[in-house]
Amino acid sequence: MKSPWLKYESRLADWMKQFASEKLSFTNGFQAIPGFPSNGFRADGLLTDGNVVIALEVEVKQTHPDTNVGKYWLLSQYQAYEKVILFHVYTPEYTSYPWRLQLGQFYASKMAIELPFEYELVDQREAIDTNSSFEAVTRILEQRILGEFGVIAGKSQNA
Repeated sequence: MKSPWLKYESRLADWMKQFASEKLSFTNGFQAIPGFPSNGFRADGLLTDGNVVIALEVEVKQTHPDTNVGKYWLLSQYQAYEKVILFHVYTPEYTSYPWRLQLGQFYASKMAIELPFEYELVDQREAIDTNSSFEAVTRILEQRILGEFGVIAGKSQNA
């Protein structure tokens, strides 16, 4: 049986996809991050207009979540974006030792000095259920998507 938190990860990515449009492309865990070769790193969910990236990484079973931060540093060698914003969600099923979380935060702080990079840790490790966590995380994401791209579910804010 698939973990409810793995379903949650897919549900968040599917939710993000609704913002895709002619000007805003979406990729998921089956497609390379735009800028990487086709066999390159992937994100759980990602929106970009070619200048700004909003990426979603959800930690469920990952034992090396710091890689989900560091890959955006490597991305800068392949494609320079005006801004990369990473929402890094930790779920109750994330069980790797705490130093991994701290290492990801350390990478993010160093990356922010060198790159136009913003890191948003969304700690849901104490979440009781996937539905309330989903509502909380999508509220945070939607505000930022609207702020960066001016769209709500694939439509212009002024439409």
